[in-house]
This record gives sequence, C-alpha cells and structure tokens, in this order.
Amino acid sequence: MEKTFKTIYPRAKLNLLAMSILEIVFFIRLNVSDDQGSKFFYSFMTIMILTYLIVLLKMLFTKLTFTLGTDYVICSKANKYESSQIESIYMSYKRIGFKLNNRRLVPMNLCFYFDKDEEDGGLRELNEWAEHNKIEVKDKFFQTLM
Repeated sequence: MEKTFKTIYPRAKLNLLAMSILEIVFFIRLNVSDDQGSKFFYSFMTIMILTYLIVLLKMLFTKLTFTLGTDYVICSKANKYESSQIESIYMSYKRIGFKLNNRRLVPMNLCFYFDKDEEDGGLRELNEWAEHNKIEVKDKFFQTLM
C-alpha cells in the first residue's frame, strides 16, 4: 500500500516576501551610498540575496510529493527512510516534520505542509501510517536542519 501526496515547502512565501523587501532596501542603499567600502558591501549583499530569491522561486514552483509506504517514507528528493529510522512525527500547526533517530533537528526534506486539496486525507493517512508503524505523533514546535 503506497500513498503519494502533494506537499509544499514551509515558509517559502514568507521568506520570498521578506527577502524581496530586504533586496529593495540593499539596492536603494547601494545607489545612495558614496563610500567605496559600503558600495562593495551592498553590492555583495544584493547579489547574495538575489541568488537566494532565485532559489526560493524555484522552491515555490517545484511540485513536491511525499509518499507513505507500508513501512517506509519517500520524500520529494527521492530519499527513502524506513520506519525504523524515524523516532517521531512532529506537528506544529499545519507543518509536519519527521524526526530521525539520534538527531536533534528535523531535516528540511522531511518537513512539509500538505497541499490544501489533500490536507484532510493526508493527515488521516499519516496518523494511520504512524499508528501502523508504532511511531509517536507529537503536537509540538520543532526546528529544521537546513
């Protein structure tokens, strides 16, 4: 039994908005600045933030999937994790993360939101999968590992 769900990256839209505002601020500071050292700094920061914005846009428009097998999980980057590798499942509001054994933080590729169309069915299937594999589901805040 294998179920595949559409997912989205957490906080991609919020990061995109914040970085766009920061990019505009640095670009304005670059054009206003007279000092050569600060021009170099603002140029460097503008290029770095622009690169990050491109990566964020790619993340936002990439179609992600998450597959629940009988005793394994396949994330969108085609990494397969056996249920024995998973210590617990964290849920923070609608954000879901799989905490691996002997790890303090949740890996970024195991952190996601269900797509709005599949949220109810996905949560139901996830709880059934966790119960079947005897994995604890916890409602708590968690941090991700980039």
